[in-house]
Amino acid sequence: MDMITEIMNTFDGYFVDERGWKHYRVQGKTYDIRFHPMTLEWECNCLAYKFGKGKPCKHIKEVQSKPK
Repeated sequence: MDMITEIMNTFDGYFVDERGWKHYRVQGKTYDIRFHPMTLEWECNCLAYKFGKGKPCKHIKEVQSKPK
């Protein structure tokens, strides 16, 4: 497990970068799932999202389904 994932699991489960994006991780995966609260835009760096023409992938759906 990389250090960022470990920190994200220890604290609120995400971190916010300097541009306001909230970065999430799915348990056991290293994909960067990010959400921008101002534009309500979701992105993931997995192949399913990249080749799915912007449709939410299973990683985005998993993060969205988690209780806040």
